[in-house]
Amino acid sequence: MLLLGERSDRADQLAERLRLLSDKLFDGLPAGEPLSLNACDDLYALYSTENLFFLRQGILQGYHDDRLCCHFESGDLIGLTDCYQLPSLRLVSDSALILEQFPADKVLRHALADREQQSIWTSYLITQIALFSLAFGTNKAQVEDSPNTGFMNFMPGDTIITEGDAAYEVFTILSGKADVFVKGAKVGEILQDEIFGAMAVFTGEPRSATVIAAEPCTILAVPKDEFITLIKSHPGTTLALIENMARNIQALNEKLTQQNQTL
Repeated sequence: MLLLGERSDRADQLAERLRLLSDKLFDGLPAGEPLSLNACDDLYALYSTENLFFLRQGILQGYHDDRLCCHFESGDLIGLTDCYQLPSLRLVSDSALILEQFPADKVLRHALADREQQSIWTSYLITQIALFSLAFGTNKAQVEDSPNTGFMNFMPGDTIITEGDAAYEVFTILSGKADVFVKGAKVGEILQDEIFGAMAVFTGEPRSATVIAAEPCTILAVPKDEFITLIKSHPGTTLALIENMARNIQALNEKLTQQNQTL
């Protein structure tokens, strides 16, 4: 089983332990019914929840609603929560699969056949719980550390920021283009994926320019504190900000040179 997101050494250790326990637990289980599927949108929409599956070849994706949560791989036991009628992931694959199908009660009888098997079965379930708990805790921490962002849409002629206003957010144009004005005169433009509004946020000064949408725009606004978090966790954002500032400085230098040449 592969869980999404950042994978720690501890998660890898638990996943490996789960594989070893599975091999040991189900060694000697009589062969089940082989199944071959080209693809599936929902495994348990095709087969009874009274069955369990071993995935022998291919990858199954586990979805909660429309969110991909994990990948099941060769050797994984599939469908425990389904056979107990508990909330379960939707199991999807867009490629070929080879599965081994078993009546759920046959697998469970094998897992509980004697005390040694029961001990392995208990360790298997506890390890699986520990793996999911670790993934949940890691994901929750990442969400809490993530910046609170906001998306806004502007039509041509709409004002995005106004010269002289207090600065609390940094902006990125996700789509569209905007014009920059200082004291009513156009001094530049902002293109898709460019960051703007950062200088006033960091210096604490009022906005030095007005930005107006030149065409339909989708803007991502990030508050100052969250933007700092974003920079720390995503170095690419820092690089983009430096590149934007460098372009702005170069454009200002070119304008100053042109003005000096006309004097």
